[in-house]
Formats: sequence, C-alpha cells, structure tokens
Amino acid sequence: MLEENHTWSVDFKYGILPPGCEPNCDYIITEQITVADEVVVDGKTYKKVFTSNGATSCLVREENGIVYQLDASHAVEIIKYDFTLEVGDVFSFDDLFYCPLEDGSGFGGPFEVIDVSTQFIAGEDRKVIEFDFNFGAGINEVWIEGIGSITGFDPIGTIIDITDYSLLACFDIAGTNYFFNNATSCDNTTLGLNNFGKNEAVLYPNPVTHTSILQLAKEAQFDALKVYDANGKLIKEEKITSDYLLIEAMEYPTGLYFYQLIYKKGVIKAGKFIID
Repeated sequence: MLEENHTWSVDFKYGILPPGCEPNCDYIITEQITVADEVVVDGKTYKKVFTSNGATSCLVREENGIVYQLDASHAVEIIKYDFTLEVGDVFSFDDLFYCPLEDGSGFGGPFEVIDVSTQFIAGEDRKVIEFDFNFGAGINEVWIEGIGSITGFDPIGTIIDITDYSLLACFDIAGTNYFFNNATSCDNTTLGLNNFGKNEAVLYPNPVTHTSILQLAKEAQFDALKVYDANGKLIKEEKITSDYLLIEAMEYPTGLYFYQLIYKKGVIKAGKFIID
C-alpha cells in the first residue's frame, strides 16, 4: 500500500454550501495524498504522508498485511489497517489517530467485518474487506488491499477538515489512474453556483480554517492573483491557470488579508479573507 509511486486523489465533500449554490450543487475539494521520505523511529522505518499542501503529522509503515501509524508525538503506534481480518472479526476505530495537520480523534467501534472477497481491482487481485459501518457517504466502510479505504487514504476519516464526508476518487500507480466511486477525473474540485457572472469569483469557506477555494467563472479573464496583508504588503503573487485557486490557511499567519484578481495589469476583482 505504501509504495512511493502511489497517489490517492480524495474528494472532500462539504455539506455547508455558499450563497448562490443551486439546491443540489456540489462543493468539493480534491486533495492528492502520497507517501515518501523514510524516517527511522525506535528502530522502525516509517514513511511521511503528504497532502497537496504539504506534509501531515502522520508517519506510517506496513508489515505482514498490517499498516501501522504513529501519533503526532511519535509516542504511540496504532493499527491503521489490518488486511488479515476475516468475516466475523471486529476492528475498533476508537483509537485511530488520523493524519491531520492537527491532532485527530476516533469515530467509534468496534465494527464487525461482514464480507471478505477477492476482486480484480487496479490491475491485480486484491482482498476486499467490508464493515458493518458507514461514514456519511451512504455506503459501508470498505478496505481494498494495497489501496486502503474507499473513503480515502484514512479509514472512515480524513486528512483535512470537512463538513460532510470524503470519497476516494482516483488511485494512481506509477502514472496509471484507476477510478472509484463513479469518479471520471482525478481532480473534481468544483463549486457549483447559479447567476455566476463572467468575471465573478467566490471564496468559500471564509474565514479560512484549513483549505478554501476561490472559484472563478469558467469564462473569466484573470491572469494572476495577488494577496496583501492588513498593512498593504504584497505577500503572494500567483499565476492563474485554471478556474479555481486554493487558499491554504497553513501558508498565512492568523489575520485579515486582501486579494486582487488581475487581468492585463489591471484589477478586475478584489476581496478579502480571514485566516482563522
């Protein structure tokens, strides 16, 4: 599971929608997760977990079908996945430390394994374990050997803050993509809005507590984003190459910021955000 040529693309679905959303519009941020950089702790070799915005506090290792994880203090090792489980076995999620940028906590248990099968997934036969438990997505928690949970890199959990649930969208092995949960792309970041004008932009959530998305109209004409602190100092400038930008709280100290969207050296749109 922890090969360095693996990438997990996980859709984080937000349940609290911004003003202007259609009744059933989607607000999704897709994070890419990888493992790399070996670290030795107490004689055991672990790998760091990285998300799109940098390293998490998580160290993981794999041995004999079991994936272990150290907590943020590197004091306690817990079992993250156990692919030796069979029907009737139970697994407790209570003691899991997820891979957040801040300390996480468990969701409960123990939960029973209700089905074990072998399925051809992502190019090979893999053991599939289903639990009598689901985490908000309306489907039971399922583990796939060598891949992990169908909800993402973490079983029934997430590596970033969400308000609804997460789902594994894409698993990449050395550049070959395999899709899950009806996904057709490895990046499904989107913010569905109605009445969205040509040069409009919406930043949501705001205040920014972890990751927020600055969604641009698809036909918008913007060249660059500039971010200023409360004193008017330019602290970031970024070229715009897609119809959205991510604002990561970890990149800024707590406080008030102003942004400008530039086209041909002129300010087309301006706004502000708070890092909470």
